[in-house]
Amino acid sequence: MRPPRRLRALFVLTAVLLGPAAVGAAPLPPAPSPASEPSRLSPLPPDEPSALTLTWDDCVALAARRSPTLVAADYAEKASRSSYYGSYDGVLPSVTLTNSYNRDSTGSGAAPGAQGLYTAEAAASWSVFNMGSVASIRAAKAGYSSAMANQRLASATLRFNLRAAFASVYFAQENLARTQLIEGIQKKNSEEVDLRYQAGNEYKGNMMNAKAQYLVARINTLQATRSLRSSVKQLDEYLGLDEFSAVVVTGTLVAQTPPDFPARMSDFLESRPDVAVQEASVASAKASVATAQAPLFPNLSLNYARSREGGSEFPASEYLWSAGATLSYPLFAGGPAAAYFNVKSAKQSLGNQEAVLRATRNAAFANLESAWASYANAVDQAVGEQAILESYRQRNDEGNVRYAAGLVTFDNWQVIVTQWVSAEQSAINDWEQAVSAQAAWEQALGKALGEE
Repeated sequence: MRPPRRLRALFVLTAVLLGPAAVGAAPLPPAPSPASEPSRLSPLPPDEPSALTLTWDDCVALAARRSPTLVAADYAEKASRSSYYGSYDGVLPSVTLTNSYNRDSTGSGAAPGAQGLYTAEAAASWSVFNMGSVASIRAAKAGYSSAMANQRLASATLRFNLRAAFASVYFAQENLARTQLIEGIQKKNSEEVDLRYQAGNEYKGNMMNAKAQYLVARINTLQATRSLRSSVKQLDEYLGLDEFSAVVVTGTLVAQTPPDFPARMSDFLESRPDVAVQEASVASAKASVATAQAPLFPNLSLNYARSREGGSEFPASEYLWSAGATLSYPLFAGGPAAAYFNVKSAKQSLGNQEAVLRATRNAAFANLESAWASYANAVDQAVGEQAILESYRQRNDEGNVRYAAGLVTFDNWQVIVTQWVSAEQSAINDWEQAVSAQAAWEQALGKALGEE
């Protein structure tokens, strides 16, 4: 005989409420109480006393002096400049001063009355026409141009990395302050719901959920603390600090409104360091062609010498002089076909570099378009998220009052709180993305460190 319908319904309800133990199944292990969870959370890194408080301008000045990548690029640029200036020595006159002493003997020994012979001489020479020297100057100039472009590229890259790292620390500080605020509010909400539960005016599940929300807020604070420390160390790296220290950044960091879409985006190509680096590579390839063609041209040099000879170290005898001109042509100097194949190879290398320059310019143009679009999109996203955040802040304030007055259920109240917490975090992330997108746009324009 089947039990009455009411009895069956009561049995089903009891099974649902009591869980698997009601039907003879093995009970699930008890979940840890949220109140005991904080003691089981991962530890924090040790506290560090604040060593530096820096604005953006402070960071720029410090990185310009200490960043190893920028310092290395500066040294490379100065070395190339010295090499370029030194390459002109090949086409300038040279002067040599000598003072020599010789003592001769006859075949049977020293001649009677023989004495040492002193010679004082000044000699000058000038390579009037030498295509090899001219090609060396062109190659050195191309190397110097490449070093300058690489130095600017390093500066522009450092500017972007430093700006992104500064923004990371700035917004990590903001995020930590927000998470601490949210943690305090969630703690207060948890205590309020617990009091309602103790008074019999709230469900146990809602009380547990409120404590879990407080636990999550506490975890978010711990994560924000670790993230801030990690961001500070990244900033220390770009600042060039060998002794990593706790840095606090200060000031106001807001992404500016993007400029109107440039009428001629290609006008910005010439100011990009990567394009300048490749243009220097093309100039170097042209210099290599000139070097390969140098054996096809004659060389003309002039020389003049003036000297005195006598028995004293600085003889007072009559001057002797000599002058001459040399015209040479290195016909088949490296072999019958050496010049032909060297020139052909150099021209092919030049064609390769010109094709790479074309690809670099096209890629730079596309990067400018993409950077501008990303910048504009990121700022719009941040502005929209900020408006959403303001509305959620207002709704959260109203929801707290309505829940305290019993005008809204716990479930609806938690939806409002969750939306507000999510909007706080999203707004910080979106503004950081907007600042980084602005830095990427400025990098695409080729702005170096310290330029506005």
